[in-house]
Amino acid sequence: MVALRSRRLESVFGVQLDSLAFHHIHALVAAGVQESFDLDFKLTLYGRSDADKRSLASDVAALANTGGGVILLGIEEDDQARATNAPGVEISDAEVARMRQVIASLVAPMPALDILSVPDKAAGVGEAGAEQGFIVVAVPRSPGAPHAVLVNDGLRFPMRNGATTRYLSEPEVATAYRNRFASVQRQAERMEQIEQDAIGNLAVGDRDQPWIVVSLVPALPGDMTFSRETFEAFQQDYMGRQVTLSSHGPSIHRTRVGRRRLLADGTSSYDPEARWISLELHGDGAGAFSQVAFDLNERRRREVPSTTDEEQRFQIISDEWMAAGVVAGLLELARHARDRTAAGGEALIRAQLYPVSSERPTTIGHARGYGFPESRTEEHYRTRAEPAEAAASLDDLAQPSPQLVQAAALLLDELGQAFGVPEMGQLSRDGRVRRPYWGSSTLRGEIVVWAEKNGIEIIDE
Repeated sequence: MVALRSRRLESVFGVQLDSLAFHHIHALVAAGVQESFDLDFKLTLYGRSDADKRSLASDVAALANTGGGVILLGIEEDDQARATNAPGVEISDAEVARMRQVIASLVAPMPALDILSVPDKAAGVGEAGAEQGFIVVAVPRSPGAPHAVLVNDGLRFPMRNGATTRYLSEPEVATAYRNRFASVQRQAERMEQIEQDAIGNLAVGDRDQPWIVVSLVPALPGDMTFSRETFEAFQQDYMGRQVTLSSHGPSIHRTRVGRRRLLADGTSSYDPEARWISLELHGDGAGAFSQVAFDLNERRRREVPSTTDEEQRFQIISDEWMAAGVVAGLLELARHARDRTAAGGEALIRAQLYPVSSERPTTIGHARGYGFPESRTEEHYRTRAEPAEAAASLDDLAQPSPQLVQAAALLLDELGQAFGVPEMGQLSRDGRVRRPYWGSSTLRGEIVVWAEKNGIEIIDE
């Protein structure tokens, strides 16, 4: 999946960059498309001289420092920067690797980017027998801006200015660095806001189950258009659907619109609070996913009526349902951010159990072998638990993959550590699924099928 998402460029090409083919590029010539702040045409490959290497590095850094965009190699332009011909260039894995090496050696910090080779089936091979086509350098706007280019033992900071490139002045560089650090603070503040909103909509009365709450805020906000068509597509996506990893998980029974957000939950009748499962998906790509975290002590309350009032207050949260909830939540939130709102960059991610308080002391446990639930630690029940927090690439989270499992494992282990569990076990930090830690035979089987389907390794440690 190409990291750059741009509605404008997708409209120009007529397709997402992942699906770009030679006829989409030839269509630019037919339409006389003009260069702009996010589209740069080059007739030939970047050369091997120092000046050519600096030119490649500057073009990439300028896009990363501005709004992101595409450099398209193999396009001829006129004096008004309009595409007039598409002769293409020689394409090869070696050339793509060389370009990456040049960018990595001259741009600091190295920005995220994708370099795509698009064969031109109409052109065949060149004189030297090399395949002809186009090279597409796709650079998303970078939350790590400003990116510098090494020029004559000094650093310069390029930026797109319309269809050209200019360099930032010293005050502009200082402002860019200040904006970088301010954006990190804004991301954290946004996280607090969406979590408070989401938690405020959950059913958390004395007889309600606790929740696992997963939140995500992208570094580069998106912008989703709210319309009747948007909402109808959202309804079609979610109504009656299970967004968990288990067929025994709760389903979506209600969809609504909030202020610049889409809402879905498991409540089947009119109720101001969400029950069983909840999604709050914001127009800027931020969101919160909440799922009931099954209190294993509920069974003890039902089957051992003599349990004291003190013991009845205790919550024993199922470790495997926590693991499944974190994975499902990250996946669902990242897909919304990337695919509905065109957000990008790194994502701030958090997970927490709610509520945990003196009225509802909590620990983490399991019920392996269908026995009575057991706590996984001998330590006392907690009455307060801080959220677990990490950062991960939005693109990695938006598809089932080892990278998604890695990010979920970071959050899950940190949650467990707050309750005295050093490592939860269901997921490994190198992106694998550990079969023995999924105690429920049904859930274990479904997780294994899900992992195998998506190329995620399963181990029996």
